[in-house]
Amino acid sequence: MTTLAHITLSEFESLVQHVKLPLETRLTVMFEDDRAAVELIKRRKALEAMQKLRGSGNGNLVTALLHEREQEKE
Repeated sequence: MTTLAHITLSEFESLVQHVKLPLETRLTVMFEDDRAAVELIKRRKALEAMQKLRGSGNGNLVTALLHEREQEKE
């Protein structure tokens, strides 16, 4: 197994964009700063929520996202 350590997020992004890997390839990303990982997860959840609501005729997207964030805090 190949290991790459101590790269910045922008370097990792560039690497992922320029490398073609088999579909069954798995990546494990570990963050040294827990806050960065938490923020990344929140952004991903917000994006997933927006994608679920896209095309549903729901004009209240901001309210739905805020409601989801409140549930995360509990």
